[in-house]
Amino acid sequence: MSVKLSGVLPALLTPFDDQQRLDIESLRRLVRFNIQQGVDGLYIGGSTGEAFIQSTAERQQVLEIVAEEAAGKVALIAHVGSISTAESQTLASSAADYGYDAVSAVTPFYYPFGFAEHCDHYRAIIDAAQGKPMVVYNIPALSGVKLTLDQISTLLNLPNVVALKQTSDNLYQMEQIRRAHPDKLIYNGYDEIFLSGQMAGANGGIGSTYNIMAWRYLQIMQAIEQQDIARAQQLQSECNKVIDLLIQAGVFRGLKMVLHFMGIIANPLCRKPFSPVSPEYIPALRALADTLSEEMTNQNKS
Repeated sequence: MSVKLSGVLPALLTPFDDQQRLDIESLRRLVRFNIQQGVDGLYIGGSTGEAFIQSTAERQQVLEIVAEEAAGKVALIAHVGSISTAESQTLASSAADYGYDAVSAVTPFYYPFGFAEHCDHYRAIIDAAQGKPMVVYNIPALSGVKLTLDQISTLLNLPNVVALKQTSDNLYQMEQIRRAHPDKLIYNGYDEIFLSGQMAGANGGIGSTYNIMAWRYLQIMQAIEQQDIARAQQLQSECNKVIDLLIQAGVFRGLKMVLHFMGIIANPLCRKPFSPVSPEYIPALRALADTLSEEMTNQNKS
């Protein structure tokens, strides 16, 4: 693995216009904004990006645009997961053509596939990825797939699997995975336990709220390196105050509204069936956008 894949990687949102079409210019601005925050990489096409309510062609277009905008500036991981193995293979091949550093895929969901079928699914994607490393994506709360420790180990031992995106609050399991696989990368998935995830053995994280405040997560990593745990705890608490509001407003639509108020994306709407932000939360989201804009300005000056 020649490219550094660890660290803080925003799970990139996908902007749409008021006709529900991809907003290419807003997407490019969002990529530039994230890079400006100093992130280590970008994770494109996952749950945060509303990938599962896009066509395959749209997902390919997003991957291509981000690759053009971010080429050579940060590490790029393409999430290519789908229920369909064939669709995942198509996306994996495209990601390799566009120059991505790695691919990732969630466990196939909705249907009750057996574990052997999960393994075959990942092998097929790996074969289509033209030698790119694979990041297995474990998110049991949304996928409905509850992998055991032994099953996770089996997936991590597949050829070319280098990392696990562990979106779970089971920190005991994360520590067990770290002990069993000291050579693999582990990304913390839930932003509200980013610090706890690092303590349990993660090598950074991939998260939604990094889109608006990645510098805070980068500072948590720095505080850990400096053994300033009190500072790291304070920063996590500040992140969680934001997350509390976003959970009330709806995380993806709340993030888009903040980015809209910050002037990064033109339209704050998610794709249907997501509804718009309830008006009662708009003043708080506007105030948050102002606070974060000021904080980022101060970060850039320091």
